[in-house]
Amino acid sequence: MRRFPLRRLRLPLGSGSLSLVIPDANAWMRAGEWAAATVRGAEPPYWVQIWPASVAMARLLWRMGSLSSLRVLDLGCGLGVPGITACRGGGQVTFADLQPDALAFAMWNGSRQGAQVAPTPRQVDWSREDLVGTFDVMLLADVSYRPIHHAALRRHVLGCLSPDGVVVHADPVRRESTAFVQWLGQQFPVAEVRRQTTFQDRRLEVRLCVGGRDPARVAAWRVAMGEGGAGDCGSDRSPGSTP
Repeated sequence: MRRFPLRRLRLPLGSGSLSLVIPDANAWMRAGEWAAATVRGAEPPYWVQIWPASVAMARLLWRMGSLSSLRVLDLGCGLGVPGITACRGGGQVTFADLQPDALAFAMWNGSRQGAQVAPTPRQVDWSREDLVGTFDVMLLADVSYRPIHHAALRRHVLGCLSPDGVVVHADPVRRESTAFVQWLGQQFPVAEVRRQTTFQDRRLEVRLCVGGRDPARVAAWRVAMGEGGAGDCGSDRSPGSTP
């Protein structure tokens, strides 16, 4: 983590907040360390930023309350904001990502949330490899933006979701993600809302979907999601500061 310029961020979550140490993405990208690898065909460093879909999902998890004893997978976690929130809620969280730096930040922040069970890192290229394990809550925060990855996402949902588990998917209503959302609706009962999510002076509509085999479980999440779909999913005007 010390290879990166750092800053501390307070992320409001309803009545509470998360205090996070994250990369200063603007400073790091100006330094240009990422450019050569990207030119050679590597994925751009999307993981260094916090995206609105992950914020909306974190706020939903906060409203759900306790996740104690639940096995939670944050797949393609990046900085891991939803998984960190699940740690705060008492979940047994597994962070899965290809990037070791992303896992380092997710683990550092997640381990400081007071959960009784320490989070687990899994370095994996989930688009090509199968993640072994069974989970009660699968978090998919803006990971369906490439249709080529949908087959891998479907494979993990069918292979890793417990019989009474739920999949939580969030995206900024991307056209590319719609086919995956439709597939979820074909497989499971699904609750869906759209929320205006404000974060650091950015306001964006986010589509939140929760699906699972047990309609009662989905209904419980539906209550936390709220009726309708036009509300504001929280806000954050604080720019953060350098630690």
